[in-house]
Amino acid sequence: MIRSLLSTWPLFFGLALIMIGNGIQIVLLGLRASASGYSNLITGIMMGGYFLGIFIGSMVVPNTLSKVGHIRTFGALAAIASASILMHLILSDAVSWSFLRVFTGFCYAGMYIVVESWLNEKATNETRGQILSIYMIITMTGLGVGQLISGFDDGISYNLFLIASVLISLAVVPILITASKAPDFEAPEMISIHRLIQISPLALVGLFVTGIVVAMLFGIGSIYAKNIGLNTLQTSLFMASTTVGVFCLQYPLGKISDKFDRRAVILGICLSAAIFALVLSLLEKNNFIFLLLFMSLYGGTSLALYSLFIAHANDYLPPSQMVSTSSSLVMVNGIGAVIGAPIVAASMDLLGNWSYFILIGIFHIGLALFIGYRMSVRPSIPTEAQGPLVLLPETATATAVSLNPEAEWVETNPDMNTEANSLQNNRYFQKDINQ
Repeated sequence: MIRSLLSTWPLFFGLALIMIGNGIQIVLLGLRASASGYSNLITGIMMGGYFLGIFIGSMVVPNTLSKVGHIRTFGALAAIASASILMHLILSDAVSWSFLRVFTGFCYAGMYIVVESWLNEKATNETRGQILSIYMIITMTGLGVGQLISGFDDGISYNLFLIASVLISLAVVPILITASKAPDFEAPEMISIHRLIQISPLALVGLFVTGIVVAMLFGIGSIYAKNIGLNTLQTSLFMASTTVGVFCLQYPLGKISDKFDRRAVILGICLSAAIFALVLSLLEKNNFIFLLLFMSLYGGTSLALYSLFIAHANDYLPPSQMVSTSSSLVMVNGIGAVIGAPIVAASMDLLGNWSYFILIGIFHIGLALFIGYRMSVRPSIPTEAQGPLVLLPETATATAVSLNPEAEWVETNPDMNTEANSLQNNRYFQKDINQ
């Protein structure tokens, strides 16, 4: 494990830098949009451009990476991402910012793919889960640090834009000077939506809704904070508190889902997230400590759903199909993220700031109702038949799912594929199709 970490430190260091830069942008652009007088809807469309870029990049960059290679791809995308941040200082209209956010999302998707696929090549079956956990910790830590740094600026000066650009530019340095050979890469296979519906309707709907609420949280969260009267430092703490919740709750919730009926655990988490969101809708700036507390609880529960839905889908799959199915599910999550920010922004313009967390809570309640329905029409998988939870950060691209150790296990043991298919598909999947 120590040798693996030593050989991958350039990747983790580069990842930390780009995530700090991303965290700065999340809060900073919201503050700057508010200072420029943009409406909530315009800001929502602008911030949604990032998730559109992530979606496009997740589909386009893998093919480019397989032709050009890891180092060149990362270097080119880092340069474009760094330049796009600086362009925010030159172009001040919302249309230009929206396109810049698309470019930024596209570049970040590509940089995630480079890091994730390289880590996959460095990992073994014995270290893969640990490396993925470290990947998640660094991702969320970098994001939180960036959000905290953004609290030391008014969102109007140039300083933090320059710092974010410098950090992303520096991220490419350890990748360029690493002595490790870049791995070969093949773009992950995608499967159709119809096939996803057959495999796991709950995972499909769950990841779509999760994409919506995460985009609402990170796309418009800083706008909501400013609208209710929080200052710049309070806004950064408000946004960063979600990462605290992830650190505290993600792993325990994952362990619980491995020991009990995963769908029941997901249902409980959805209802908890809905309750926390509804409580947040009642709190004002005078209740700042409680805002941070319940924002941490909401982030810890809501952001945990992503990995749980991926794990739920894998419960109904033979190992050989996990990577392609999960890759397609991640794409569905991206589609939800594209529309999340504009939806909640329009709601805030029409109904007021109070509708922000109300709408988020409604999505969680609706998802909980769908989970209850699915539990009534499809039998639960026995706990011992469930696969282990594979933790994936919300920023993960389709490539991240290839870090699942089960996928490699089948590749090196092809004779076991038929047995796995017979055991899981015949017992669970076929029964669901008949229903």
